[in-house]
Amino acid sequence: MTEQDNIQFARQAIAAINAHNLDAYVALIDESYVGGSEMNGVVRGREDARGAMATMFQAFPDLRLEVEEMIASGDHVVIRALLTGTHKGTLAGGIAPTNKKVTWSGCNVVQIRNGKTIRSRVYADNVSILRQIGVLPMPKATTA
Repeated sequence: MTEQDNIQFARQAIAAINAHNLDAYVALIDESYVGGSEMNGVVRGREDARGAMATMFQAFPDLRLEVEEMIASGDHVVIRALLTGTHKGTLAGGIAPTNKKVTWSGCNVVQIRNGKTIRSRVYADNVSILRQIGVLPMPKATTA
């Protein structure tokens, strides 16, 4: 696939996420897939990927991802995005819903081979999420 094909592929995955269409999302993932993030740990295979995304949809049922920048290089695509959602379900294995709207930045490095995602790594501003839902305190203002 060309770099432009890979960007189009990434756009399909993002459209599936924004539509909360787990079947369409998982169809783009190879069975040998390995992914990871601080929130989900290591994710292996299609069904783990389905579970990780379902957990995010449960925690943030109105989850939306807005692409800020997308860059392709060879079989890799880097997606920098702004995510928004309302914390209405359990997060990170035990953080009770707060019903607070949150916005955070994230970056996903995706490797595509033979028309499927084989590897990805999500880097997200999880501290921002935890501060917005009140799990971590906001930094105190200081004077100069």
